[in-house]
Amino acid sequence: MGAVGLVFGAKLRRYWRSWLLLILLIAIVSGFAVAATAAGRRTDAAFPGYVARYGDDAIVYTDKPLPQLARQPGVTRVVPVQMPYYGQPRCSCGHRINVSSFAVREVSAADLHRVVKLVSGRLPGPSSPVEGLASFTLEQDYGVHPGTVITLPMAAASQWPAIREAMAGGPLPQPKGPVIAVRIVGIVAAEYEFPNGETPTYDLYPSQAFAAATRSTPALPSYNVRLRNGVAGFAAFQAAVTRLNPSGAGVEDLDRPAAAITSSIHPQAVGWRVLGVLAGLVGVAVAGQALARQAAAESADHPALAALGVSPRQLVVVSMLRTLAVAVAGAAGAMAVATLLSPLAPAGEARLADPAPGLAFDGAVIGLGALATVAVVLVLGVLPAVRSARVRAAASRVAVRRPSVVAAAVAGAGAPPGAAIGIRYALEPGRGTRAVPVRTALTGSVAAVAAVCATVVFATSLAHLTATPALYGAPFQMYFPNSGPGGTSASPLLNDLERDRRISQITLASVPDVTVNHVVVRAFTGSVAAGKGPLLLSVVQGRLPAADDQIALGASTMRRTGARIGALARVTVTDPSGARHTRSFRVVGVLVFPGDFGTGSLGTGVAMTTAGYVAAQCPPAPTQARCLHEARSIPPEEILVRAVAGPAGQDALAYYGRLAQGDTTRPVVPAALVN
Repeated sequence: MGAVGLVFGAKLRRYWRSWLLLILLIAIVSGFAVAATAAGRRTDAAFPGYVARYGDDAIVYTDKPLPQLARQPGVTRVVPVQMPYYGQPRCSCGHRINVSSFAVREVSAADLHRVVKLVSGRLPGPSSPVEGLASFTLEQDYGVHPGTVITLPMAAASQWPAIREAMAGGPLPQPKGPVIAVRIVGIVAAEYEFPNGETPTYDLYPSQAFAAATRSTPALPSYNVRLRNGVAGFAAFQAAVTRLNPSGAGVEDLDRPAAAITSSIHPQAVGWRVLGVLAGLVGVAVAGQALARQAAAESADHPALAALGVSPRQLVVVSMLRTLAVAVAGAAGAMAVATLLSPLAPAGEARLADPAPGLAFDGAVIGLGALATVAVVLVLGVLPAVRSARVRAAASRVAVRRPSVVAAAVAGAGAPPGAAIGIRYALEPGRGTRAVPVRTALTGSVAAVAAVCATVVFATSLAHLTATPALYGAPFQMYFPNSGPGGTSASPLLNDLERDRRISQITLASVPDVTVNHVVVRAFTGSVAAGKGPLLLSVVQGRLPAADDQIALGASTMRRTGARIGALARVTVTDPSGARHTRSFRVVGVLVFPGDFGTGSLGTGVAMTTAGYVAAQCPPAPTQARCLHEARSIPPEEILVRAVAGPAGQDALAYYGRLAQGDTTRPVVPAALVN
């Protein structure tokens, strides 16, 4: 071992620069692979970690205070939130905020940190009524940032009766109270604001002084509630809320959209892991080649060492000691590189949700990555060490030149000497210590170009998909709610839409639950208005349902129900009295469904005509006439519209958006495509 140590020290003094370059190479490629793997793990944990710190299981909306909520079984935390009544907000950002998706939420300073995460800026001063926080959705969609001023026309105390009438479906009153300008000092993120395939939520969180200054303004209470058993306790909690306030309370489930958000973020984590695997494969190829070339360069000394009595086994030990030293140092460098790269991940919504963004040390991933680096480098160094220790074979081995067939063919075809020489240098590895890894370099170059092209094609295709609503099941350009506070009430607006030549398609839609071949699924029932058809749905295969006995299914629903195009499917519906009826429908197509109306994922759902749905509700019976009257008197839930192409169509959409007092919605990118 003394001789081995002597030789190792001599090689260190002579080749320390090469060894240092090997260490840097291993540190960079291994560190990148470990960093990508850690980024995948961090991405997957981002939103669950956010929910654990800031999330809730339900929001209770009620028309009167419910202080007894905190005493209900299974409730672990209740955060009271006041939601004052206001008119159309004005924004110095230059955009008109959609009032139907906008909310002012008054949360006490003690509770604010429990429900929102501060993304940028600072918290409002507790004594300043003109400072507030804006949701990140306002920043993304409307350009709101610290310094932006949002002006709120508040309602007067005398307007309570008109507001209650509006809640029952009446007209919205114009606020007659104070007008308060709120300056945004920070951007925050709440659980219910993350994109989940439904209409975005835009929130303003004023200071505690604002709440005190508007104490007389009409406001409705709501409560953010965390449950001990999470989703398992939601049904019991909802029943308890109904008992407390049978007619004036509603409960929003936050666990279902949270699951959709987590699922939408997961593909990004998979992408990070795939990147880590690819980086690891590249690292294996590059490090293996570098170790082989280093061993070959150091083998020039082996004949002299052999003459001095150093055995081949000792030469192998010297080479492996060098490999071990390089591997350990490279692994340590990889740990540093992975830690320094950690602030770059995660991305998108996962970065917004990450409870602790910035520099992070993932001990499990980085530690295992360092051990894997040492093990892989040692394995890669065995064969070069053994080959370089064969002194006699190396001395007697004559470098064989392997001429390139392509270079010979080019030269034989009479190509200019410069071209022939260039091709020969590009395709022939050379000989001796000046040999280069032509095949490996060429293969790596081809793979790199292919990877870049594949990435660009995929990214371009995905961008086209998310920018083209018809491809993800939303061929409409705008839709209007047809019920509830601020609803369009169909008649006036629908009459205008039908007469307007700039509006090319109108679909009246509802989304009841039905059962198809014993599988419960959300249905899209639609009819066209005044010849403005066809139905605003996206067909993948086959055609849209046109007759009363036809349906179309999403691809995943088709698989779950065992249906196929051309075959009959058994559909069970519920009539207005609550009775269930079953009827056979012929499957005529496969559709992509919009996520806006809760139909599910892109491939989940069933579509049928409104007339077909009503006919299934009311089969021939003595009570058919009454059933048909009741079913047809139920108004559609949404009015979907599409305008003609060009400026005229855009002007029409803008006009009807203003006419509906901002209570309109554009197609929303499904949760599965958000990240």
